[in-house]
Amino acid sequence: MNRKILIRPGYLPYLLTGAVALTAGSTLLGNGLFHQAFICWSLLLPIAAAAFLDRIELDEHFITHKGPLAVLLSLAFDTRRRLAIADIETITTETLSFSFANGDTRINYHTRISGAGFEVLIRSHRKSYIAFIKTLFRLAGTHKLDPRSHELFEYFDSGKAVKHFPLLKDEIEEMPISLLRRIGNALRLAGRLSQASSYFRIAYEKEPRNPELLYEMSRFLRSSAQTADPRMLQRSDACLRLASRLAREAPDLLERIGEVFFERLDYKRAADCFRRVLEFDASRFRSNAGLAEIALRDGKLAHVAHFYNAASASPDAALAKLARREAGYYQRLMGDDEFLEAELRRIRAVNQIRWARRLSAFIFLSAWLVASLLGRFVTPVQTYGWALMATSGMVWCVGAIALQYFRNRRAQPEN
Repeated sequence: MNRKILIRPGYLPYLLTGAVALTAGSTLLGNGLFHQAFICWSLLLPIAAAAFLDRIELDEHFITHKGPLAVLLSLAFDTRRRLAIADIETITTETLSFSFANGDTRINYHTRISGAGFEVLIRSHRKSYIAFIKTLFRLAGTHKLDPRSHELFEYFDSGKAVKHFPLLKDEIEEMPISLLRRIGNALRLAGRLSQASSYFRIAYEKEPRNPELLYEMSRFLRSSAQTADPRMLQRSDACLRLASRLAREAPDLLERIGEVFFERLDYKRAADCFRRVLEFDASRFRSNAGLAEIALRDGKLAHVAHFYNAASASPDAALAKLARREAGYYQRLMGDDEFLEAELRRIRAVNQIRWARRLSAFIFLSAWLVASLLGRFVTPVQTYGWALMATSGMVWCVGAIALQYFRNRRAQPEN
């Protein structure tokens, strides 16, 4: 890859900061403070410039976050603005779905890349999202992808090329199962669930005991359950359980199945899958990390440290470093009571800040609706509405800064 791929991050921090400056200026102007109002409004131009200059660049060796906000975060919180591809530790993708009456779904994907003190979030509504993550996933390697990111990689790497597909049942039945699966998954990830069902149904009729197909059908039925019959959830779980029993000699598939069980809070079956994977390779990072997370939910810190120590033998240097860091962290939690108390206080502070930010965002939107609908008829309502918007917006911004400070672990042990 010779050229750089550019993508812009989300504009929400800039929009809210601009809204705070605008509403604060309006409130000050309403109280006759013209100079202070002008100062607030003058901040809109640098905020817009910072949003315009904010970007993420990807080349063959690095991901770089550029722009004024990245520089400020780096100076204030000692965060990194560049991450080598080899140092990427985790890539996770979340979805936001909007269902339609015909059973189809509009899906937005949010992909988070993190490692070595660096973290960025990119969204699928950006024009260059496909080119960005397709290249990134190939460079980083599939072993660093969570199940949804892995599906996206396969979709954009091969399924995206499936543009024309038959609709008649006779034509579909003549297709090989590999093509049926490709088209079914491509349609599912594109949100065309009603069409994908025909391909999965015929593929299942041809090979009802194919573990990879059963895994994909489980994911499909889980997606469909959000827009159709909730009984599909039970069918989805049944497909996943059968896939886990049939995938005896496929550790990669077993690992993904275990992660899906973990997502569905079925920790017993997830642990069973992860342990079966470790019989093939005791140093696999994702299986050891999965078992560590399950042990953490049971409060077994010694087991957490044990599994991360086992994961530190991973051949990937970045994952091995992450595993050593996590193992050292949990070992120190067990052996240092002061460190444990400090971490508990930090975690409580993070939860309180997140709650305060959600509340302030709700108040901001509520005040905006009230001021917009009633303010034109009742002047005091508009005045107090603008003031409440400015105050809640500032609380949200202060919370964002505080979250950056408190989310990093304090006094971590050296690797």
